[in-house]
Amino acid sequence: MQQHGTTMKTAVNCTKNILHSTETWRLRAINQKHLESFEMWCWKRMEKISWTDHVRNEEVLLRVKEQRNIVHEIRKRKANWIGHILRRNCLLQRVTEGKIQVGIEVTGR
Repeated sequence: MQQHGTTMKTAVNCTKNILHSTETWRLRAINQKHLESFEMWCWKRMEKISWTDHVRNEEVLLRVKEQRNIVHEIRKRKANWIGHILRRNCLLQRVTEGKIQVGIEVTGR
């Protein structure tokens, strides 16, 4: 699907690279703002819109027929990752659930 010189395959590949291992990120409000800004920068860049053109974000999203979804995708990946971890019986599961006993175990002579 060709739109304004940009293929959707390029957009998908860019998104996959950006979202690599995001399920382990701590998502704060300032990070969300930066991620959304980056997402809009990518869309504007793919549409060849200069930063001096002062095109509103809503108009860019209408042109590419997309919505802001990078933060939603990260949250979905985090939920899938937590579900995956909680199904396993491993150290990471115990840490996630807070079942690690605190104490120093001395080994040696």
